[in-house]
Amino acid sequence: MEPPLLNDSTHLVLFYHGDGGTPIYSLDSRSVSLERASHWAEQELGGRAYMRIGRNQRGLLLEKVQLKDEGDYRCRVDFLESPTRNLRIRLEVVVPPGTMTITSNYAPDTRVEGRAGPYPEGAQVILSCQVIGGRPRPQVTWWHEESLLDDVSEVMTGQVTRNALFLTRLTRTDLNKTLTCQAVNSNLSIPLSEAVIIDMMYPPTSVRLVSGSEGQVTLTEGVQRYLTCEARGSRPPARLQWFKNGLPLNHYTQVEVNGEVSRSRLTLTPDSADNGALLTCRGFNPGLPDIVLENTTKLSVFYKPQLELQLGLNLDLDNVEENDDIIFKCIVKSNPSITGVQWAHNGVPLRNNMTQQVQVSRDTLLLKAVTRNSSGTYTCAAANSEGASTSNPLILAVKFPPTCRDGQQTVYGTARHEQLQVPCHVQAYPEPFSFRWAVNTSTGVVDVALNLTRSTGSTSVVSYTPQTHHDFGHLLCWAVNDLGVQHQPCVFQVIPAAKPESVSECRAERNTTMPLTYVVLSCLPGWDGGLNQTFTLEVRQAAKEEVLEAFRHASDPIFIITGLKIGVEYLMTVTAANSRGSSPPLTITYTATAASADKVVSPHSHTSLLTITPFLVLLVGVMAAVSACAGVAVILARRERRRKTNAKIVYDGQLADAHDNHDVHTILCVDKEPEKEDLMRHAGGGGVIGSFYVNPSSTVLNNSGIACLETDLLLRERTAPLASVDSLGRCSTPSSVCTSGSKTASSTRSSRASSSTVALNPDYLAKDPDYLTKNPEFLTREQKHIAPSDPAIHLHKESSV
Repeated sequence: MEPPLLNDSTHLVLFYHGDGGTPIYSLDSRSVSLERASHWAEQELGGRAYMRIGRNQRGLLLEKVQLKDEGDYRCRVDFLESPTRNLRIRLEVVVPPGTMTITSNYAPDTRVEGRAGPYPEGAQVILSCQVIGGRPRPQVTWWHEESLLDDVSEVMTGQVTRNALFLTRLTRTDLNKTLTCQAVNSNLSIPLSEAVIIDMMYPPTSVRLVSGSEGQVTLTEGVQRYLTCEARGSRPPARLQWFKNGLPLNHYTQVEVNGEVSRSRLTLTPDSADNGALLTCRGFNPGLPDIVLENTTKLSVFYKPQLELQLGLNLDLDNVEENDDIIFKCIVKSNPSITGVQWAHNGVPLRNNMTQQVQVSRDTLLLKAVTRNSSGTYTCAAANSEGASTSNPLILAVKFPPTCRDGQQTVYGTARHEQLQVPCHVQAYPEPFSFRWAVNTSTGVVDVALNLTRSTGSTSVVSYTPQTHHDFGHLLCWAVNDLGVQHQPCVFQVIPAAKPESVSECRAERNTTMPLTYVVLSCLPGWDGGLNQTFTLEVRQAAKEEVLEAFRHASDPIFIITGLKIGVEYLMTVTAANSRGSSPPLTITYTATAASADKVVSPHSHTSLLTITPFLVLLVGVMAAVSACAGVAVILARRERRRKTNAKIVYDGQLADAHDNHDVHTILCVDKEPEKEDLMRHAGGGGVIGSFYVNPSSTVLNNSGIACLETDLLLRERTAPLASVDSLGRCSTPSSVCTSGSKTASSTRSSRASSSTVALNPDYLAKDPDYLTKNPEFLTREQKHIAPSDPAIHLHKESSV
């Protein structure tokens, strides 16, 4: 653009593109200086072209070069004086690659971005790098870090250039390997590239039970145990599953993951059924479910013996008769093994006894020629180091024809024209379905009409009324069940009724364990005259006439007497009575001493009274002399004394008569001699809070923390468990408790008394009969220790009125 002559100037600059004859850009300075020249550009340039006229750089500047800008350019410069100049130059435009896409043969329709995979171990992978565009055509290559892996493009069509990289049998070392695809077509541009990281997944290399890897795990039934399974070498960490005998376990598990190590903790509380089971832990990669590793161990569960008692083959417990042979089988499961089996009948161990035809082996019990005594509950028991167990019970009920039950009343007394209820109790299995009654008198044997009998179960009752003296004799009773008619009848003698005989062999005893103020009085009952009899105890001081206390309607002549004074002689009179009248009384004297034990025994003769002190005889004589003129006064005086006294009958049981609470007694089906000894053996010295006992030597009632339950202690210490009652209403064991009404243990309270307990008057109440009226808080304090339903509360209230 510089003119060749000094005085010359540049008038016009024109740029041409390609073969066109029309300029695409002009600079016109013909009428102005070059700096003020006018610029023109072709519209297609879109403002991308501008003419620079600076001394250091002159020419047409093209911005944002496009492919259409490529071609030949001609520059024409016109001067004022000098000839025109022309310059030609070719412009080549390089187009960088447009886009790059990497795909994998595992998902050809999905573009790989960032991470490729995960691919399983040993997989063959093809990574395809596809580049679109680029001028000239780019070269596509694969690199790993600085190493060239592949520089051969397999596809070059149109605008697409592709290079596929083949990876054969991936190994764990290929994890996280970075591969880069690069496309280059000019040194003027930055190469187009994209990198991917190889991701892999592979199964665990090992799965094992941390406990039990030796092949067996020892557990205890019911004891919780934790078992851990560990899997290593899996990517991602292995998933662990538990199985028992091939079935999945849904127990609670805890999972821990650390790198390529995963652990599962199983909480297992085994039972006996798990003994010998196979416990399996399986580990697998979730992405490779077909590749599974597992570890199996055997469970050894210790448990107590499990016993099942079964009947021998071809036997039916519902159809066993006397003289049949019975076989019991004891099926035992245990771990560890048992040492032997113990057989029991009604809780009593059985052993080989050829006289009783009992043969016992480890798992078999043979009963030969069973009898009715063979009936009952049979069990087997066994033990191991884990404990002892007893089998299910099997109840053997041997069928037998009816026979008379032992121990029932066989003599009945009554009067002519008086109806008599005679029960007949039999033993039979099954129960009788009918009874026959007959009467054997001096006129012969005559059947009793059916409307005069009633039967329930194993008992039949006949209503018999002797009309003449010929009707006294024997009642005969036969029962019939499925096995036949009773061979020998039950015989009941009906005699004219009489008063009861006197008691005999009365004993007043106290041992070293009992308080000095206690004594146990027991007698043997005499003949009851053919009627139910009861017993009455009256206690007097030998030097006085008045009755300190009386206990009536006791079913047995056994009494516990409390509140005695030391050194005072007492008269204790026992009388039997039935509906015909009273027996002659029997009196025994007793003096409480400071000796370690006392014992007074009455003579064996049935005397009306024992020796009575001369003073008492004189007192009785005087009373007889004035009784005619002072009878009313004596009765009133006795009532007044009864009202003022605090002597009480302390008992456990139901009220026999609502109008006379202290004439109450609880019947116990026991052997009286052992009972008395048991009472004496368990009677404790001193007092216990809560009874009605009053210490005669005190000047105040002793009820605030000491000596209050001496009587209850005697009654409750000897309490026996309730026993079953048979069809006759009798207790099955000597220590069973029955009430006089239903002959069953009707209440806990009534089951605790066997003897009548009498507490005598303390001196201070005799001196101050209004003590309870003046001190009502005593009654309140007493009631705190007594259940509201206790009948003794009513006695106490009655005494305090």
